Amino acid sequence: MKHAFLIIAHHNFEVLKTLINLIDDDRNDIFIHIDKKVKDIPEFSAKYSNVILVNNSNRIDVRWGNVSQIKSELALFELARNNGPYEYYHLISGVHLPLVNQDEFHSYFKSISGKQVLSPMIYSDYELQQKGNRMNFCMKNFQGSRIAQISWRLGIMAQTSLGFRVNKDRQFIKASNWVSITNEAVNFFLEHKNDILKRYRYSMCGDELFIPTELKYSGIKWDIIYSDKYLYHEIGIANATFLTEEDVEKAISLNFLFGRKFSSNDINVINQVVEKVKSK
Repeated sequence: MKHAFLIIAHHNFEVLKTLINLIDDDRNDIFIHIDKKVKDIPEFSAKYSNVILVNNSNRIDVRWGNVSQIKSELALFELARNNGPYEYYHLISGVHLPLVNQDEFHSYFKSISGKQVLSPMIYSDYELQQKGNRMNFCMKNFQGSRIAQISWRLGIMAQTSLGFRVNKDRQFIKASNWVSITNEAVNFFLEHKNDILKRYRYSMCGDELFIPTELKYSGIKWDIIYSDKYLYHEIGIANATFLTEEDVEKAISLNFLFGRKFSSNDINVINQVVEKVKSK
């Protein structure tokens, strides 16, 4: 069975074109969600893979930390599943690049067939309670509005002082939102789509919570790998920083599957990845 690459993108489209080139393979199909705020969408094509974009009516205006991030992921799951089924669904960003060739990539997933692959993240109980068990208001405009940030903080302080909690039936787990999951897992998330969107409506960065948490509470015994070698990225103050040539050398030598983030402004780093992957 083929694999589906699900890509969430909003800028750096030259990197996205390189990504498509590196995963273009008759064993793969490629599905892309372009942020609704983007007005001019370039042409994307591949030689061997089908490339399918989420249509305009289903595109999401994605905002950092907001439930819209989950909506865009579910839109990709649904589009791919409707064109599938696929053995694996790889959810990545438009500024990911693979650090292995497709023979190596498929060989790895054949060796772990049926397992869900997640990338672990460091977290505290306080963080999980704040993001999942409080109502995080004003997240839609959080990044660009000081008023929204102050309102959010006041809301969290009030709920904490009152001991107010939502989602009392959940102890949340955090992992990277970039995952590789099976057709069975995708079916599970789509079957419970409405419940998920309701539960995570007021979460903060719920895209990093819902996949590991909902798998845990599904009542199904999933075989999950939390892989330290799935994704190489360097975290800055809040977000991943752009990788350097030194980062790429290190990540490839350590056999990471993906690297993130890459910038169109640093073509030397992108060319380095292409050369390394194509020469394998």
